[in-house]
Amino acid sequence: MKNLLLTLGCIALAFLPACTNNSKEMERQSKIEANKALAKKWILEGWNQNRNREVVADVFAQNWVDGNPTFPDQPKGIEGAMYYVEVYRKVFPDIQFALTHIIAEEDIVTFRFTAEATHKGDFMGIPPTGKRVKFSGIVIHRIENGRFAESWNEIDLLGVRQQLTSSEN
Repeated sequence: MKNLLLTLGCIALAFLPACTNNSKEMERQSKIEANKALAKKWILEGWNQNRNREVVADVFAQNWVDGNPTFPDQPKGIEGAMYYVEVYRKVFPDIQFALTHIIAEEDIVTFRFTAEATHKGDFMGIPPTGKRVKFSGIVIHRIENGRFAESWNEIDLLGVRQQLTSSEN
C-alpha cells in the first residue's frame, strides 16, 4: 500500500508542472483575447457606431501617446485620441471600417483594416468633393493595464489623395 501511495504521489508530482504551465498559458490566451476585444470595441463600437466619445476612456490610457502623430498639434492622452477622431470625422463623417486581420500578444494588438467614407471636409488641402473613397491601414497598439498606452498607424493617405483628385469616381 505504501508503494502504491508513493507511486501515485510521484505521478501527481510529475503532472504538477504541466498544470502550472497550462494555467500560465490560459492566462496568456485570456490577455490575448482581451486585447483583440479592445481593438474590436474601438473600431466596431467607437468608429462604426460613431460612439468614440463614449468608449474612448474604456480603451485609451490617460497618458496615451501617438507614436507617429498625424497632426502636429495633436495633444497626448485621451484628448489626443479624440482630437484624431474629430479631425477624421469632419472630413469623413460616415467612415466605416472592416477589420481584416487581428494579431495579438500579451501587450500588443495589431490590426489591418479597410475603410470606406464620403469626403465631406478639407483633406490635405483638397476641398470636399463628395466622392466615396476606400483605403486600408495597419494599426499597432501597445497595451498597459487593459488600455491602449501607445499607438502607431500606417494609413494609405496617398491612395485617398489619388482617389479624391482623380477625374474618375
